[in-house]
Amino acid sequence: MGSRDTSITVITAVLNARHSIEKSVASVLNQQYEDLQYVVIDGGSADGTLDILRNYAHQINQLESGPDRGIGNAFNKGIGLARSELLGLLNAGDWYESHTLRIVAKAHQAHPEADVLCGGLRFWEGGEPTIVAYSDPSRLEKETSVYHPAVFITKSAYEKYGLYDESFQFAMDYELLLRFKRHRAQFVALDAVLANMSLDGVSYRHWYRGLNEVRRVRSAYFSRSNVVYRHSLAVLKNVGARLLKAIGLGGLYRKHWALKSRALASRDRRQK
Repeated sequence: MGSRDTSITVITAVLNARHSIEKSVASVLNQQYEDLQYVVIDGGSADGTLDILRNYAHQINQLESGPDRGIGNAFNKGIGLARSELLGLLNAGDWYESHTLRIVAKAHQAHPEADVLCGGLRFWEGGEPTIVAYSDPSRLEKETSVYHPAVFITKSAYEKYGLYDESFQFAMDYELLLRFKRHRAQFVALDAVLANMSLDGVSYRHWYRGLNEVRRVRSAYFSRSNVVYRHSLAVLKNVGARLLKAIGLGGLYRKHWALKSRALASRDRRQK
């Protein structure tokens, strides 16, 4: 690892997630990574979430609780408290792989020019793994191809390119990553699964609202015809996946999607 570990801040945003928050917190604290700052921003939970978090108060570096203006605002609060070189955002209900921080730190030392390090995200449904999607920054201008639980961004990149746009409730991560890409931030994709996400979270349940926000994001950069085409394609893909799942053929779609994701990501790495 060299003479000094890369300092890393992980920020968890949470609101009323007593059934899932402990898994997320444990996945961070069990990294056994020495130069770690862990920040938890709670939006004023009233369901017992805070009781769980207080059990880890001696290991969480900073725990703040109070009303906020949404996930983007919680992210920005956490970034404001961060003191590390690299920042990761892990929502309640998501969790890291056991060696994620070591992998990311090693990649940062190998690519000190990188503004954004991004890896694979494993999706789960019904307690079982379904898809592994590998981040592909080359496709960001076409679709949401970088997955924020598996993303680490330098503090200097936030200072240079800006924080999360709090007007978005679902697509704030895509807006930020696309903005970074359009401003020529340096992305490095890692061939490693870094994080996990259950397919029953807010973004999955409110997929159509999320796609409408993605359309609004893209409207700032692309022609109307391009935006309409990409939005229609995304809606069709989502509807198709749900129809296949409803008739018991969801596995076929997941297999195709996973193979495509891996192929696109591998192609991108070969071209670099």
